[in-house]
Formats: sequence, C-alpha cells, structure tokens
Amino acid sequence: MSIAVNLLKASHVGVRDFREHLSGYLKKKAFFVITERGEPSNVVLPYKDMIELLDIVDELSDPATVEAVLEGSKAVKSGKKGVSAARFLKSAKASLK
Repeated sequence: MSIAVNLLKASHVGVRDFREHLSGYLKKKAFFVITERGEPSNVVLPYKDMIELLDIVDELSDPATVEAVLEGSKAVKSGKKGVSAARFLKSAKASLK
C-alpha cells in the first residue's frame, strides 16, 4: 500500500515547471503529480514502484488469488478474523519466489 500513500503525499508540479526542470525532478526518484492549470493530469513515479504496481496487478488478475480473496471476504463476513490485504500480498509474493 506504500504506492497509494506515496501518491497521496506526492508533490504537485506545474507542467511548465516540470518540463523546464525535468532532469532535476527525475533525479529525485520520487512521485510527482503533474498539473495543468492547477488540475492533476499525469503522474511520474519511480521505476521500482511501477514494477511493484505491475506485480500487484498481475497477482490480482490470477484466478487463484481472486478465489482466495473472495473466500477470505466470505469468512470475515461470517465473523472469522481476517488478514490485512498488505499481509496477504506479502505472503503471496513470498510464495512466488
């Protein structure tokens, strides 16, 4: 979930400023929300975070993972104690290695 938190905390940079100082911003290896006329229009994120995001999307598109999430959701609704999504994804990632 660190990607979502980083995105929420990301600096907002005007598109002109970003264009004029592109190399400086990219050297920071941080999240940036690019704005046009004050409205968010694009996001720049570090390569490692993009890879992590793609891994999460791959995991969530796996039928076995979807089935496990649905089963867990039903168990929690029936009163059983659940496991956080972050802990589940961490254990799923570890099992793939």
